[in-house]
Amino acid sequence: MDAEEPLLLSQNFDSSSMNAKDAFRGWQQAVAPVFDVAPVDANGEFKAAYTTYHLGDILVGVGSFDATAFTRSLQKAASDGINHVLVQVYTTGGYTGTLDDRPITVRRGDLVTLDMARETRTISVASTNITVMIPRDVLKVREVPHGHMSQGPRGSVLGALMVDHLLALRERLPTMPRSVGAAVGNATLAMYHAALEPMDEMRDSAPLPFREAQFQRARRMIESRLGDSTLDAEALANALGLSRSTLYRLFEPYRGVASFMLDRRLAHVRKALCDPSDTRNIGVIAADYGFGDPSHFSRAFRRRFGMTPVQLRKYGSSAPSGADVSAGFDLRPWVKDLC
Repeated sequence: MDAEEPLLLSQNFDSSSMNAKDAFRGWQQAVAPVFDVAPVDANGEFKAAYTTYHLGDILVGVGSFDATAFTRSLQKAASDGINHVLVQVYTTGGYTGTLDDRPITVRRGDLVTLDMARETRTISVASTNITVMIPRDVLKVREVPHGHMSQGPRGSVLGALMVDHLLALRERLPTMPRSVGAAVGNATLAMYHAALEPMDEMRDSAPLPFREAQFQRARRMIESRLGDSTLDAEALANALGLSRSTLYRLFEPYRGVASFMLDRRLAHVRKALCDPSDTRNIGVIAADYGFGDPSHFSRAFRRRFGMTPVQLRKYGSSAPSGADVSAGFDLRPWVKDLC
């Protein structure tokens, strides 16, 4: 008889066997890769149960938790090396709070995108939700909303379809074979793009598979030559044998070739600065990723991450303290692997 096919890779946190103090500390450690959290009722009991599944390019989490204050400050966003997007639907409960300085209220059934590069401060009631973590690099847009998505007639329809997809996904994840995980992840990304972008922005005269292949080839070349300060749009077009107009169309969703290159260089510098084992001088790291002008590098870095490279290296080297009570639930390697 054939061996049973393995299920999706998953991690599970469950506080049911913990005392009240350890239950919240465990929850705190479980979500630490993304949020700092505090209890809403410091003297009450706390329960949480959450399972996260690995689906290729994305992570999907489902579960429940008692009232929690979630905070992602600009300092944390700049220092932890996470440049991802969270897509959430609350199936019960909800929260109030601020995104940047804007108030937000999320209720049952609302579809929300949270940009992890921006500030989030919310307080939830006891809730259940579904959360999709998407690395920014796989998105076909450079900017994402930081808040509600289901707005306007088109947004309401496509947002509702995305919610339906996530609800169906939640039911199937526990028994889903690992072999289909990446395909399901890609389907979820496609549904999110449909909810995110106007349909006329997604159409292109070139067949999508060929256009996507061109983009991936260009992206691989950029990644392999990030240290080359002479690499610009013209040099890239010549190396790929493409016209500049074709190249610009490929990178139009990312606001151009130059913006894409700058983002990739800054992301690699940030990752190096957050690595305690990387002892290179900041100027050397910047030069290694194609920044020939220190002043330009410093300005671009501060605009993107809200702090200087020196500050990031200082904060990025800080390690969480305290005993591990998260029952083996550790998303940090998975979250970092999405970068």
